[in-house]
Amino acid sequence: MTSDVKKYVVSCCLCQATKPTQRKTAGLMVPIQPQRPWEYTGVDYVGPLPCTQRGNAYILVFVDCFSKWIEVSAVREATAQVAADKFVTEIFARHGSSSYLISDFVSDLFEHVLSTLGTKHRLTTAYHPQTNATERVNRTVKTAIGAYVDNKHTSWDKYLPQICFALRTAPHESTGLSPSMMLYGRELDTPLDLITQPSWEGVDEPETSYSENLRASLQDVHEHARTVLTESHKRRKHYCDLRRRPVSYDVGDLVRVKLHPKSDASSNFSAKLAPLYTGPYRVSKRMSDVNYCLTKVDTGEKA
Repeated sequence: MTSDVKKYVVSCCLCQATKPTQRKTAGLMVPIQPQRPWEYTGVDYVGPLPCTQRGNAYILVFVDCFSKWIEVSAVREATAQVAADKFVTEIFARHGSSSYLISDFVSDLFEHVLSTLGTKHRLTTAYHPQTNATERVNRTVKTAIGAYVDNKHTSWDKYLPQICFALRTAPHESTGLSPSMMLYGRELDTPLDLITQPSWEGVDEPETSYSENLRASLQDVHEHARTVLTESHKRRKHYCDLRRRPVSYDVGDLVRVKLHPKSDASSNFSAKLAPLYTGPYRVSKRMSDVNYCLTKVDTGEKA
């Protein structure tokens, strides 16, 4: 009797759709582990923000997952075409081709541009911005803009160069080094540095060339970064996985998908009373340990 009741309750479609789970979040953390600058590049939009006098309403943010260097552009619209154009002019033209680009953009044009540059596209999952390295940078950029603009909310795009300089020259907590040191092997000069730095006039040239010193410096910096990033990823994964549980699905398994409804007072709809899950869906392809492709059971359409 007990087993029959338990089986009936577990298989109840209404219960599956409306009752919250009491278990840990499914899926262990899978950190990105780049080994060189611009191997992995994250991209995302911030906005919409108040439209500026120049017509800009969004910020497009690119982040190098290794050095933490950022490239930021104020743009008028948040489209995949704009992102593709900026990827060519701001990333490829300055830093070369990235091996992987992480984003949630879905566009044939975007895919064509990446394919032409030899870059593979890694799509982030819906409602899970943690998979993109730009999530934290976006918060930092918005906080910095708020500190600069005061009550002049339509002039935020004027302060992006200063904000970029500050983020590029500040030591990053995961590496202990600034993005400029990680990328160029030196710190960017400030106006004060130009006044206080010593003059090199009359000093004998060093025995080793500047290029040799720079190459050795970058090798040391990158080796240090790889070591500390590996330790940082292990530490983050350890604490993250304490709140998560391993899970694995096979092709053909039936699953439900979590909903993210929003309340609408005009139609008397409350998200708190709405179902939590929809489905069932069938697993059609395993993309990784935590990502799967799903199809609707009744129609076979992709989810």
